[in-house]
Amino acid sequence: MVRVMVCGPRTEAEIDMLAEAGVDAVGLITEVWQPLACNLSREEARRLAARLPPFVAAILVLTEERPDEVCRLVERVRPAAVQLHGFNSPSQVALLRERLPVKIIKTLHLDGDRLLGDKPPEQAAAEYLEAGADALLLDRFHRGKVGATGLVVDFVLARRLRQAAQPRPLILAGGLNAANVARAVRTVRPFGVDVFSGVTTAGRLNPRKVRAFLQAARRA
Repeated sequence: MVRVMVCGPRTEAEIDMLAEAGVDAVGLITEVWQPLACNLSREEARRLAARLPPFVAAILVLTEERPDEVCRLVERVRPAAVQLHGFNSPSQVALLRERLPVKIIKTLHLDGDRLLGDKPPEQAAAEYLEAGADALLLDRFHRGKVGATGLVVDFVLARRLRQAAQPRPLILAGGLNAANVARAVRTVRPFGVDVFSGVTTAGRLNPRKVRAFLQAARRA
């Protein structure tokens, strides 16, 4: 069964709602450079992570690229995993793998049907996995936004990257919602899906949309 991560809670009430809905993981968007209303301080992220019950993983979502600062954030928040949503190099990932006691998820950014940078997608994926990333996440980049674009990734390319990454997991993000997540899961066969904009209304998590998304993803 596909795992589901919902990003963007701001309050303990939203944490409780997500846990009750049955999500597998919660993405705590913390001190990112992209303007987002759900951007938490490290103290807020620590408090919300501690609120999660057993078997619901706290994922620290960062755009921070400096290894020392990433380590400080992880030490303070104490998540189950860190999602590197910036443009960390493979060498930075390798250094973090040596220093961090938690799983590392590295985001690959698609701009349309191509990966940002000058490397073929499979080569970039292989370099991050060789550096020590425990999983890859595929998301859309658009006009300076590294996430929360509402734009869907190329499912065919995503499936190709999922196959290239095996046996390491691929997590699919980018423009997912209750109407398209079943097709995404059937086409790509990802380990998990990551959603934010598809379960929000006016920038806030919408419980009805969260439940509909979970139902659609797991039916697939």
